[in-house]
Amino acid sequence: MPDQKIRCRSLLTERDWLGPAVIDLDSEGFIRSVEPLPVNAAIDYGHIIPGMPNLHSHAFQRQMAGLSGFANPEGDSFWTWRELMYRLALRIQPEQLQAIAAFLQAEMLEKGYTSCAEFHYLHHQPDGKPYADLGEMSGRILAAADQSGMSLTLLPVLYCRSGFNSRDVTEKQRRFRNTPEQYLELRQHCARMLQGQTLHRLGLAPHSLRAVSTEQMVEVLQACRNDAQPIHIHIAEQQREVEECEAATAARPVQWLLDQHDIDYHWCLVHATHMNANEMAALLQTHSVAGLCPSTEADLGDGYFQIIKWFEQSGRFGIGSDSNLRLSPTEELRMLEFQARLTSGKRNVLGEQGLSCGRSLYQRAVVGGAQALGQKVGRIAPDFRADLIELDEHHPLLAGRNGDSLLDSWIMAGDQTMIRTVWVAGRKRVVEGTHVARDTLQAAGRKAMQELL
Repeated sequence: MPDQKIRCRSLLTERDWLGPAVIDLDSEGFIRSVEPLPVNAAIDYGHIIPGMPNLHSHAFQRQMAGLSGFANPEGDSFWTWRELMYRLALRIQPEQLQAIAAFLQAEMLEKGYTSCAEFHYLHHQPDGKPYADLGEMSGRILAAADQSGMSLTLLPVLYCRSGFNSRDVTEKQRRFRNTPEQYLELRQHCARMLQGQTLHRLGLAPHSLRAVSTEQMVEVLQACRNDAQPIHIHIAEQQREVEECEAATAARPVQWLLDQHDIDYHWCLVHATHMNANEMAALLQTHSVAGLCPSTEADLGDGYFQIIKWFEQSGRFGIGSDSNLRLSPTEELRMLEFQARLTSGKRNVLGEQGLSCGRSLYQRAVVGGAQALGQKVGRIAPDFRADLIELDEHHPLLAGRNGDSLLDSWIMAGDQTMIRTVWVAGRKRVVEGTHVARDTLQAAGRKAMQELL
């Protein structure tokens, strides 16, 4: 890609709005410089902000969006929702996974996500036997990202057992299962696939405390200790999970994790919904990221993350689309703020002094998301990758607005219709609000979903 300059009416730096301004990019799509332009200089774009990292996605679950609305006579919960997920997981074929993931990522890009951490545990054939290529399904996720232009942090998941007191998975979880040895071999396959890739990177993901024993996790973490890669884990999502952990270990999940492992900057604790004060205080000291997925957490009845206390203590967080029922970063951020309002009886709860509520949320989420993905994104600054969003200044709710008011209008009142252009590493992936390959990816994604239904 040749060097390029992006001249815009304004852009959001880490410290403030700058405009008019020019972003100078190198041939790899990284930012060389950000400079002001003369007031009367020609510009090509409106208002530009950093793209949002999506720190938690299960691509295959997009196929079940809207299919879990029939009430169970005995009551519905996260645990009954899993039964539908298992049924669909046992059917999907590699080419179908790739088609669903590629169109999903195209939709994410249209809505403002520019990078994604794929928490991938659908490893084996429907009968549970490994594919001839252990990395077959992981390769399909990577191939989808190459089709869509999404930057990916691939997180192959270690899944060894069905619960705290189990020694193996259930029959319904057979496609997920690996021993630590098999898992490390899978990661080697993934590392080979990622050689020479500049947009993607590899991490690791013990699924949860209930799915991986302490000994199994230690074995994998020790083998990967020199990699300095992102490490993600589901934690304390459901109250029942907390109770089962306490029964098995005599400790709550977050406390048990902190006691058994060296949690640091590289970790992302997904959900962390049910923490007590001691757990939160200890977790804050690790500088890890809380991975919050408000739309999925609401759909599954998980409960509220203690966002007010976490925010007030400068806790690091990012947002994810998780089950991919909804794909909008503005919805996730709005839900966090509205949750804070509903529980406190106040407004603009998550705003920092001197900044608007929307800007506070957005900037902290892009920085936390970038940390969780282990990617140099989330800021419009030299040496960061040019993952960018242009907000459409001609949209009725954005016309004539600028600065924090512009950003707040998108976050609190807007959606993807306010996005005009999206770049990943300086390449346009969305133009005039539409993904450049939407028709092709949509047709393949629709075909795969119809086959599965």
